[in-house]
Order: sequence, then C-alpha cells, then structure tokens
Amino acid sequence: MAEDTTITLTAGIVPTPTEIITKRNEEHPSNNTTNPRRNFAEHLHLSHVLVAEITRTLFSMISFIFVGFLCTFAIQWSDYRWKTSGDDMKALVDLGFKVIPHTEQLFLADLFMLTLLVGSISISLFLAESNIARLIIIRRIFWMLTFLLSFRMITLSVTTLPSPKSCNPLVPGNFFNMLKTGVNLITGSIKACTDNIFSGHSIFITTSVILLRVYCRYKYIVYYSYLHGLVALSLLLATRIHYTVDVLLAVFITYATHSIYFFIVDLCIEKHFLNIKKAEDRLGDAELYQRIAYMPNMFNTSLVGAVRWMDGLDIRFSCEGEEIRDITRERARQRRVNSNSGSISDTSEMTQVVVISPPQDEEGEPSKRPESS
Repeated sequence: MAEDTTITLTAGIVPTPTEIITKRNEEHPSNNTTNPRRNFAEHLHLSHVLVAEITRTLFSMISFIFVGFLCTFAIQWSDYRWKTSGDDMKALVDLGFKVIPHTEQLFLADLFMLTLLVGSISISLFLAESNIARLIIIRRIFWMLTFLLSFRMITLSVTTLPSPKSCNPLVPGNFFNMLKTGVNLITGSIKACTDNIFSGHSIFITTSVILLRVYCRYKYIVYYSYLHGLVALSLLLATRIHYTVDVLLAVFITYATHSIYFFIVDLCIEKHFLNIKKAEDRLGDAELYQRIAYMPNMFNTSLVGAVRWMDGLDIRFSCEGEEIRDITRERARQRRVNSNSGSISDTSEMTQVVVISPPQDEEGEPSKRPESS
C-alpha cells in the first residue's frame, strides 16, 4: 500500500515595520555602526526635537496667559454693566440651591479645585515616560484651557446674569488697575459678582479629572478623582459661587472639547501613517460608504491641520523614518484589499492540505470497486 501524500503550505507572517527596519540594519551593518560622529548627530537630532517641543509649549503657555487676562477683563466689564444697568437684578431661581445647603466658607471651593488640579498635573507628569511626553501633556493643558477660556470670555461679554450671592461688583479703572484686578481674580484674593454662565472653576475641575483618566494607569486614583471632582462641583453650588447651569455647561463643554481634540489626534495619525484622508478610505469603497453614512462633504477638515500643529504631531512625525510610514501604508492597503475581495481570514499560521491516493492492487494498478447489481 502506498503512503498518503501530504502537502504542507506555510502561510507567510507579515513582519512589523520595526522588525523590517531591524533586519535592514543587520543586512547593512555600515548603517548601524556606532561611532562618535553618529552619536553626535543623534545628540543634535534629539536636541532639535526637544527645542522644537519646548518652543511650541512656550507658545501655548503665552496664549493661555493672554486669553486668561482677557477673560478677567471681560469679568470686570460684566460687573460694571450689572452695576450701571439700574435694574433690580435679583438672584435667579436655581434648583441646585434648594437641594444643596448654603455655606459661607468660600475657600472650600478653591481648596478642592486647586488640590485636584495640582495633584492631577503632578501625577500625570510623574507617570509620563519621557520629557517629551511631559511637554506634550503640558502643551495640551494650555491649549485646552486657552480655547475654553476664550469661549468663556465670549459668553461673559454678551450676557450678564445677576449674581447668585450678595456682593459688591468690581469697578474697572484704567488699564493697569484692570491688570492688577485681573491678577487678584486669578489668585482668588477677590471674587467677581457676575462671573456666570460658564463656570471657570468647573473648567479646571473637569480638566483635572480628564487628565488622570487619560494619563494615569492606576484606576483607584482615577476613581478617587471622580469623587473629588464631584465634591468640588457641589461646593461651587453650596458657596453660591455659580448657578447650576454654569457648572453643567462647563462640564459638558470641557468634556466635549477634550473628546474632539483626542479624536482629531487619532485622525492625524491615520492620515500620516495610513494615508487615510477621509472616512471612506477606511472601507476602500466610497460608494458603499456614501450609501451607509451619506456624507458627501466632510465637516471641519481644517481642524485636523490645526490640531496637528498645536499638539506638535508634525515635529514627532519628522522623527519617524520614511520606511516605517511607507511600510505601514502598504500593510493598511493590503488589509483593505483583502477585506474587499472577501478573502479568508488569516487566523492560522499554517495551512495543511492532505491528498489521499486511491487504493492499489499488488501490481500497482488502481483497484476497481465491484459494481453493485
């Protein structure tokens, strides 16, 4: 009897871009030789990146300080409009004031906000993997707060709500007096009366919680930040610093801003490495995408370029090898082609095909089955 014939086909395993670059360096040792000139070049390269990251971070910090002082000017003008309006502007009816008891200890709201803010920033920076990562975190904080305070400045400038507490409104003087009052507002040594609609305290509280949620890997610290933030928000109502609507709007807008920002960061990564410029590129079939999603024109495409620059992605993209980008794009294209052609999923690394030869007689001729009558 002849033995069964077995044919074994081994499926190719697609290497990662890092493995390909490593193999290429091994094949060309001259490119991987360590010498003083190469070390000096690498040192200059890292220094260039670090300087670029620091410069971009300083720009975001200057923007944050500038917008912060403009926001304090808007607060002072809001108090001035309230004082000179001549209307009997009583406090609005607020459900939160009826649920949460009142306290005169105003410092509690500032204390809980500052401890959460300082703690979240310190933990995030301490757990960061490198100095570049720390600069990224700091820059993102500045940009987020710059946008949120800009929006808050607009809301304060267009509408003045009556103060939820009894207080003396601020009266702006000349520019230097307004600047001095702005510093006192930032430090918390004085309080404004009509600092409403969009709570600044809630911006910093929500940002602090999101920082730990994104950058902290210890879940119990994240859970505690939720509780700490909830208490801090409740104290804003207990001290009558803000209306409930001020807190709710600030929490929602801050959360939405961070969500959009991090989503656009992912879009920038896909556009650079996978060459995905539109959502339909993920499917590889524009007609199918339009039938399902129906979005003939993309919305807010300009935000991708803005976030790319603000986050410093262009700096870090320039450090990545062109080989990795080309290889990653090719692998993504192959995945889309395989998905569209309906190919079988590569779940196993080895495919075995067994061919069984028919039974033979003693002379080596295939035996015939007896015919059934």
